[in-house]
Formats: sequence, C-alpha cells, structure tokens
Amino acid sequence: MSASGAQQPDSVLARLEALIGSLEREERASERELADSDRERAAAARDGRMGPEWQRVQRRIDAGETTVLDVFSGRDESPEAQRLREMSSANLQALRETMPPDLVEEVEDSDEAFDRMRERVTRPPRREGDDA
Repeated sequence: MSASGAQQPDSVLARLEALIGSLEREERASERELADSDRERAAAARDGRMGPEWQRVQRRIDAGETTVLDVFSGRDESPEAQRLREMSSANLQALRETMPPDLVEEVEDSDEAFDRMRERVTRPPRREGDDA
C-alpha cells in the first residue's frame, strides 16, 4: 500500500488529539455555563424571585440539608420540595399542551429514558447475596 493511500499514524493521532482537545474545551465551557446558571438560579431563589418554596429549599441547599437533585428526584420529601415537584409537573404539562403531537411523543420517550436512568442512579446498590 502506498503512502498516499493510507493515512500516516502521526496524522491520525494528531487529528484525534485535536478532537479530544476540542471536546474537553466544550465540556469546560458547558460546565461553566451550568455553574453560572445554577448561581443565578440560587441567587433568584434566595431573594424570593422564584417564590417562597424555592426560597425555603434554597436555604436548605445552602445549609447542606438537600440538593436540587434530591428535590426533583423525590429523595427530599419536605413539603416545599413536594410543592416544587408539583409545580414543575404542572408547568411541563402546560408546555406539552402547546407542543405538536410528534414533539410530545419524542419528549415522552425522553422522559421514560430519563426515568429509567434516574431509577438506576438512585437505586441502592445491590449487595452480594441479594436475590435478583
């Protein structure tokens, strides 16, 4: 096989390294955006702009008593966390009612996949000797 017919290993490696570097930069940028968004949400919750339930939940988050994940996964069973889940569900339902049917189906499929993933993440680990 001639040199022109096959890519040189160094060229392939350089392209892979460039791709990895690009993906790492994108990941860091996404993490910064998510952190900025969470700081903005927390500030709005602290000063009451998101309502009294969020303000109470944010105080508990700040005190290390709960997390946003705990609130929306159902692990936080406090009345304000339950209310936030109810409000979120109502908001999502209202949004779904304005969506085209094919998009609703796609969202429902995604929701089911997310629920399965959340179940795996929040399920207690199996101990050796547990029945399947």
